[in-house]
Amino acid sequence: MMDLNERVQQNLPAPLAAWQALLLWHNWRKTGLLFIMVLTLLLDMATNPVISVVSVAGAITISLTISYSCYVWGMRKLRKSCVVEHPLKQYLEMDVTISAKTTEQLAHMLVSKLNPILLRCRSLFLVEDMLDSLKLLLIFCGLNIVGDYINGMTLLLVVFLLLFTLPKLYVWKRKTINSRLEQLQLLKAQLLTSKAKISAVPTVAVDPQVVETDLKKLNYAENDMDNDNEQYVTYEQTSTPDCTSDYNWQEKNIPNEGVQHTKQL
Repeated sequence: MMDLNERVQQNLPAPLAAWQALLLWHNWRKTGLLFIMVLTLLLDMATNPVISVVSVAGAITISLTISYSCYVWGMRKLRKSCVVEHPLKQYLEMDVTISAKTTEQLAHMLVSKLNPILLRCRSLFLVEDMLDSLKLLLIFCGLNIVGDYINGMTLLLVVFLLLFTLPKLYVWKRKTINSRLEQLQLLKAQLLTSKAKISAVPTVAVDPQVVETDLKKLNYAENDMDNDNEQYVTYEQTSTPDCTSDYNWQEKNIPNEGVQHTKQL
């Protein structure tokens, strides 16, 4: 099975594939040189005006190329070499133009990515959905508050550093990151299914008058049961025989002869 990175590289145009190789540090010397140069420019732009930074960078670049060309030509004169080609010939022969095929690929990719963004911006700014537009308004207010404390160049520096670190970090920790993302997707699916089950529970509308009549019937039934219990208790109390009265009655009706007989014994 082909790796995802290889398939992406095959589908990407040549310039984008080259930039991807730079971001993933495939050739650490080229990536390191580009990283240091751009980081130096950004740090210089954070402290100095942009025009002065661009002019100084251009002057330094031209000075380096002129110095290198003069050095190579001087050494050839001293050594009396027969080589007459330009010292920077390999760089002069480098193809830096954009071909028609690459332009079509870039245009197709840009259109496929840019059209959904434009449609989404239209719906947000023209208040197609009030809740989404309010969310965007809160985001802009939050960015305004953040902009009061953080400079734009600082954010640009942070984005540049993340651009050269996060892709390589993902390549190193791909399995761990993918497992964590799968767990988050499963948790999201479970939450969505539980919400759907709760919303699918049927609800029954209850008439208040019917509830009141039912409560009245229950109260009447409870009162009838209490009356029956009271009658039963009073009947038991009145129907129990008096043991002491029976004993006295038996004692009174004993004949005298029986009593005398018992005394003699």
